[in-house]
Amino acid sequence: MRILPVAFCLLVASATPLAAQGNGPGKMPRRPALPSGSDTCDAYAYYQLGMARVHDDPETAAAAFYWTHRLSPDAAVAYYAERIALLLADRYVLSGYIEDDRRTLQSADVRRIDSLEVRALTLDPFFPQQLDELLIVTYFTNRIHDDYRQHGEEVSDLDVEFYVRSALRTLGPATSAWLAFGRGEYRQAADYWAGEERHHRKDSDLRAWRARALFLLGQPDSARVELDSALAVARRSDAEKMKYVYDSKVLWEYEIGRIDELQGRDSAAREAYQQALVEDLSFYPAHSRLAYIAMRTVDTATAVTELQRAIELKPDDYTARLLLGTVLAARHETGPATEQLRRAAEAEPWVPQPHLVLGDALRLAGDHDGAVTEYQRFVALAARSHRDLAAVRQRLAELGAPTP
Repeated sequence: MRILPVAFCLLVASATPLAAQGNGPGKMPRRPALPSGSDTCDAYAYYQLGMARVHDDPETAAAAFYWTHRLSPDAAVAYYAERIALLLADRYVLSGYIEDDRRTLQSADVRRIDSLEVRALTLDPFFPQQLDELLIVTYFTNRIHDDYRQHGEEVSDLDVEFYVRSALRTLGPATSAWLAFGRGEYRQAADYWAGEERHHRKDSDLRAWRARALFLLGQPDSARVELDSALAVARRSDAEKMKYVYDSKVLWEYEIGRIDELQGRDSAAREAYQQALVEDLSFYPAHSRLAYIAMRTVDTATAVTELQRAIELKPDDYTARLLLGTVLAARHETGPATEQLRRAAEAEPWVPQPHLVLGDALRLAGDHDGAVTEYQRFVALAARSHRDLAAVRQRLAELGAPTP
């Protein structure tokens, strides 16, 4: 049974640009209607709608999650949630996906769906995966309904779902661990996987999954030990089976780097990210993280170099371009900064942040009209709750310009 495997290195190199994705892979969905009074510039409003609709109307949920990450491109969980909703929206794709149907897995639509998971993982390899249980339950629910229909009988969705959820809890520790992880019961998941490790000492995947549970449980150092162990086991076995996203050595090195970075161990984090690049030179997120580390030490030259490398590998990466534009603007390199910030805005035209940074850069450079235009664009795109909205309105007032 296939739940999460994705050809990670291949997808990183060739994934369809995210701006072209949506429900119905490759298409941009219309924005679903939000409840009355909602802020249509607020990414979280769309996320809440998606979570409310994913069970009964996954197609609408997929559209809501799509617009969540179009308004907030760094929201890892939104890409993950859209992937789950898209799989739920087509029972035949879901069946082929879970059952390892080769034609389904190799289809362009499924590759685009899986690229959403890749994006989520590169943004945050430890995001909660709260919809996995729904995916599994829906798959088995569909199968039971199909079996009943073949015999000319009907059964209610609620009865079937209750039966499936009850049955899944009796399928052994591996399934119990997975379900506990999806429900956010990380202590139980870590304990289940620890028991499995004792019986399957050569299974590096179990260690990596336990590491994620421990991290989400608030035990980052223990998680790092598990990831080191997973890598050691994988390398002893020559990593022959390491072909999917969740058991990729490059991702495990990246996870170690993120743990070290979050713990303030910049030197160790730098080493882990560089090792990730040894595993895969095309792994552009490692360059972005190296840039963040350089910025903390005010080494802007290294930060610029690393971000340029990330952009060379993935020219449509919004985050790298925004950060590069911000660094260049801080160095008063207005021309190059403007280019990068405009490219960031082109990649994600519904996001206000590039316009704020560009407005500040143009204002410092003495371009009054250019600054006003960018500030006004920021105000038009920003959610009502945006922390910088009041400050930008004040800047417009100081420049004698109207506020949209």
